Amino acid sequence: MKKGGYTQSRADHTLFIRKRNGKLTTLIVYVDDMVITGDDKEEIKRLKEVLAAEFEIKDLGQLRYFLGIEVARSKEGIYICQRKYILDLLQETDMLGCRPADTPIEPNHGVQESVGEDYLDKERYQKLVGKLIFLSLTRPNIAYAVHVVSQFMHNPKIPHMKAVERILRYLKSCLGKGILFRKNDRIEVEGYTDADWAGSVGDRKSTSGYCTFVGGNLVTWRSKK
Repeated sequence: MKKGGYTQSRADHTLFIRKRNGKLTTLIVYVDDMVITGDDKEEIKRLKEVLAAEFEIKDLGQLRYFLGIEVARSKEGIYICQRKYILDLLQETDMLGCRPADTPIEPNHGVQESVGEDYLDKERYQKLVGKLIFLSLTRPNIAYAVHVVSQFMHNPKIPHMKAVERILRYLKSCLGKGILFRKNDRIEVEGYTDADWAGSVGDRKSTSGYCTFVGGNLVTWRSKK
């Protein structure tokens, strides 16, 4: 990619970018899956030919599914979600028939590190939380709850597992929710942040959160203790 005039992103080493005649072409790769996009149609065609000459590749056409992320296009814009991923997760955990929850975590939950009996299947807890972390790539509405349960990966207890199950029950209530990227004329960058100020009962530390919009579209978000 570098020999072909592409620059490797410092923020994500799997992302390659090329600017030519005021137009942009990008490629992002994960193991043997890649996405090519941009507004330089000639360069995209050339890049595909270069890759085909070097590797055995298959062009699957317009992006519809990538690493568990579903992509849909309409006049409104591009919509991404992980509905199938959630259904598979609920089936794996035998929670397809569970009672849905209205929120991903209880208000004033008070989940602490040292409260409750040990949850004996530590590996299962870690696996589930890992999958929820990946799911939060398209679901900012679970970012805080996932951040809470991810703090107890080393020593999970039964209340922590109950909190994980609460997230799964919430996901059942909103399977198809995701993020819509609209094409707008404006490109302003907006950021919002807040903190709960010593909200942790155990150590009196704060949890802060932020989200960033570019042109009215949500692009980054995070919750951090």
